[in-house]
Amino acid sequence: MAALMSGLGIQAALTAIVSLLLLVAPGMPSPPLYVSLAGFAMAGILLAAKNISAYLKIFISVYGVGFLFLAGAKQAAVLGLLPPVLAALLPPDFAATGAVVFAAIVLGISYLQPIRDITLIADPYFAGHDAPTPEIGPFRFLGGTEGKIGQRLVALSIFITFAQVALQLRLNFWYRDLFNALQEYKADVFWYQLIWIFGPLATVWVIIGMLDVFIDASLHIRWRTWLTRSLYERWLDGGTHYRIPFTDEHADNPDQRIQSDVNLFIQQTTTLSIRLLSQAATLVSFMVILWGLSRDFVLPFTDTVIPGFLVWLVIGYAVIGTWLTHVIGRPLIGLDFRQEKVEADFRFSLARTRIYSEQIALLRGERAETVRLRGLFGSIIGNYLGIIYRRIKLGSFTLSYSQISVVFPYILAAPSYFAKKITLGQFQQTGDAFGSVQGALSFFINSYTTLASYKANTNRLSSFKRAMTKAEALSGAGYGLVQGNESRGDVTAKDLVLALPDGREIVHTPGFALQKGAATLVTGPSGSGKSTLFRAIAGIWPFGKGRVDVPPGQSALLLPQRPYIPLGTLRGAVSYPSTIDQFSDAAIKDALIAAQLPQLADSLDETDAWDQRLSGGEQQRLAIARAILAKPDWLFLDESTAALDEPSEAKIYTTLREKLPGTTIVSIGHRSTLHALHDGRIDMQPANDGRFEPKRLPAPAAAE
Repeated sequence: MAALMSGLGIQAALTAIVSLLLLVAPGMPSPPLYVSLAGFAMAGILLAAKNISAYLKIFISVYGVGFLFLAGAKQAAVLGLLPPVLAALLPPDFAATGAVVFAAIVLGISYLQPIRDITLIADPYFAGHDAPTPEIGPFRFLGGTEGKIGQRLVALSIFITFAQVALQLRLNFWYRDLFNALQEYKADVFWYQLIWIFGPLATVWVIIGMLDVFIDASLHIRWRTWLTRSLYERWLDGGTHYRIPFTDEHADNPDQRIQSDVNLFIQQTTTLSIRLLSQAATLVSFMVILWGLSRDFVLPFTDTVIPGFLVWLVIGYAVIGTWLTHVIGRPLIGLDFRQEKVEADFRFSLARTRIYSEQIALLRGERAETVRLRGLFGSIIGNYLGIIYRRIKLGSFTLSYSQISVVFPYILAAPSYFAKKITLGQFQQTGDAFGSVQGALSFFINSYTTLASYKANTNRLSSFKRAMTKAEALSGAGYGLVQGNESRGDVTAKDLVLALPDGREIVHTPGFALQKGAATLVTGPSGSGKSTLFRAIAGIWPFGKGRVDVPPGQSALLLPQRPYIPLGTLRGAVSYPSTIDQFSDAAIKDALIAAQLPQLADSLDETDAWDQRLSGGEQQRLAIARAILAKPDWLFLDESTAALDEPSEAKIYTTLREKLPGTTIVSIGHRSTLHALHDGRIDMQPANDGRFEPKRLPAPAAAE
C-alpha cells in the first residue's frame, strides 16, 4: 500500500512538471491551454487519492499515465516527431482532458457506501503481500506478490479499454471523412481512408481485443483463487464455521457463498467496472463531438438556435429513462437475493438426501423426502416466475427506449442535411455520436438486471464476512468465558458457567479438575451439559463465563458420537485431521487392525463414500483408529463407542490403554459397563436452580 501511495505521489509530481512545461515552454507549439490546466487538476486528484480503495487507486493511477501519454503524444505530433500515419491515428486533444474527468469521477464515487461495500471485499486481494499463486503461470512476471500482479493486470485491462475507446473515437472521424469522400466522389480519398486509416485501426482493434480476453481471464482466475482460499481458510480457522449459526447474521449456505458468489462477484466487478470506465470515456469523448456538431443547432422547422441542443436532448432522455428503469426494476434486487437462497437450499437438501440415503430407505421416507423437495423446488419456481415477470416489464421498457433512440438524431439532423447546412459525413457523424452518448448514458438502463444481481451477490458476500467477524469475536468473548493455558498438568475449571445460545444456563461449578493420567468417565442425564462441557474444554463453545485451563503444549483429540468422514480415499479418512503424508501404510494398517477393522487394511487407496459404506459401529471404530495414529495427550470420547456392543467396546478401551499409554482418556457415556473401564467418574448432578453441577464421585462403581 505504501508503495502504491508513493507511486501516486511520484505520478502527481511528474504530471505537474509536464503540465508546467506544456504551459510555459517558449517558442514551442503546444496542445490547447485546457490540456495543460487539466494536467494540474490530475496532479491534485492523484494526491487526493492516497486514502481511497486500493482497487480504485489502480484506475486513478492509470488515468494519470493515460493523461501523460496522450498529452505527450499530441505534443510529439505537433512537433512533427511522429510519422503522419501514427499521428492520424491519435484521438482529438480533449481525450487527454477526458482522462482527468474519469479520474475525478472515480475519486468522487469512492466515497459512496455501495462502492465501499464492494471495495471492502475487493481490496484485500490488491493490497495483499502474499506470494504469487504457484499453480497459475500466466503473468507471474508482473510482480513479486499476488496483489502486485492483480494491480498490474487491472491496469493493463484499463489501458486496453482506454485504447478501445480512443479507437472508437477515431473511427467516428473516419466515418465522417469516408462519407464526405463518397459525397464528393473523391475516389482517392475514399481508398486512402479505407486502406491507410481503417486498415491499421482494424488490425490494432483485433490485437488488443484478443489481449483483453487473455488478461481478463488471467485476472479472474488469480483473483478467484486468492479470494476463495482466503474465505474458506478463514471460515475453517479456529472453529469459525461452527460458531456462525450462533450469530445474528444471516449467512445460510456458506458453500454457495464461497464457490458461486465469489465467482460471480469477481466476474461482475471486473466486467462492470471496466465497462463503466468504457462508457464514461465514451460519454465524455462523444459528448464533446456532439456539442461541436450541434453548437449552432437550429430547431427543425423553426429559426430558433439552441446551442448544443443534441447534448441536452440526450441527457434529458437518458435521465428520464434511468429513473423509470429504476422504478420498474428495483424489485429485482430482492428477487435475485432470494433466488440464490432458494436454489442453494434445494441443492443442499438434495446433497443431504444423498448422504442419508440408507436411513431414508430403511425408514421408507421417500414420500416425505419427495414432498419436502417438491416444496423447496416450488419456492424456486415461484420466485423465478416473479423474476421473469419483472424482467418482462423491465425489458419491454428498455427495448422500447433503445429502439426509439435510434431514429432521434436522424430526425433532428435531417432538416439541416436537406437544407445543405451539413455534409453527409457530418450527418452520419451526428447519428454515430448521438448513439454513442445515448448508449453511455444508458449504461444503468441496459445493465439494470446485471446490477440487481450484482447488488444481491455483494450483499451475500458482505453478510458472510460479517458473520465470520462476529463468530471470531464469539471465540474470544462469548459473554465472559475465558480459555487459557495456565494449568500445569490437569484440565481445570474455575467459577465456570456454561449456557445455551439463547442465554439459558445449564452448567455451573465453582471448580473441578480432570486429572492427567487418570481415565475419567463423565455421566449424567441427557441435556445435563456433558457434551457442552467437552466443547468448552475443546475451546469451541463461546457461551459462558468463568475460566477453563488446559495444559500448555499438549495435544487433544475429541471424538464425537458420529464421526466426520471426509470424501476421498480410506487413507485420507483414517488420517484425518492429519494429512495423508503424515503416516506410513504400515502404521495406518496397524491402527485399523487395532480398531477391529482388519477387513479395511488393504483398501487404503480406494475412493468411496465411506460415510455411507461403513456402518455406524465401523465409523466409530475408524475414529478410534485415528486416535491411535494421532497419539494425543488428551482423548475426549463423547459417546464414541455407543454403536458398539459391550464386549467390542471393552476391547476398544483395552486397546486404547495399550496403544496410548501416555494419553489421558475422558469419556461421556451412559452404559454402566463403562464404569469399570475408567479410574474415576464425574457425574452431572442437578442443582436447585435448574442447572447441573459436575461432581466427582469417590470411586467408580462396578454397576448401577
